[in-house]
Amino acid sequence: MSLRTGILLAALIFILTLVVRLPARLLVSYLPAEVSCEDPGGTVWEGSCGRVRMNGVTVAGLSWKLHPLALLRATLSADVSSSDPNNGGRASIEATRSGDLSVSELHAVLPFPPGSNVMPRGTSATLTLALAWARIHETHLVSIIGTIGLQQLHIADPPADLGSFELQFPATESSTMTGQLRDLEGPLAVNGQVVLQPSGTYEINGTTAPRAALSEDLSKALQFLGPPDANGQRTFSLAGSL
Repeated sequence: MSLRTGILLAALIFILTLVVRLPARLLVSYLPAEVSCEDPGGTVWEGSCGRVRMNGVTVAGLSWKLHPLALLRATLSADVSSSDPNNGGRASIEATRSGDLSVSELHAVLPFPPGSNVMPRGTSATLTLALAWARIHETHLVSIIGTIGLQQLHIADPPADLGSFELQFPATESSTMTGQLRDLEGPLAVNGQVVLQPSGTYEINGTTAPRAALSEDLSKALQFLGPPDANGQRTFSLAGSL
């Protein structure tokens, strides 16, 4: 080995060692304004945040591990997990230079209290995610496989506990994503279908019927769907763009 080659190799090893040991706190200044990381630890490649806050939701014990070889494909790949007993979860995430985001093996529990900015004012629930796969392209969801749950949904107007619901997206070769919506328990029996398009448009259609006597406020709200059919069911439909 020539002296020049030896010097270049030593310099390369020094630079790689320096990069690998970059402290995680350097990432904090690059986070969006609505996201905060308290007590950063470890390195940029394998680090943690003692507590992450975003839109009124707090997650403790967040850690990550980057996969350096993915950088050769101009892709940022990482395994992320949280040891928070209330907001625990884990996932594998890949982000490309073009802005595409892929998530696999996502399992998470996220309570949304009434004061969070995620749910409508006065509304609370716990979101559960069990997704084998999801992909976002140009800010739009273009692929999803798995189950989304909404547990112990409470609304403020009219005040009511609506129970729990589940939305299942099976694997499909179609670009259209179709999920089956159903209630798990609560005062209303709900069955429906959620159709998502890669363009960001959505359609929600289904039926609902009371399981038992409802509160006066909830009965009045249900009347906005129109009169029930012979089986006591009312249809609902909603369309829009995300």
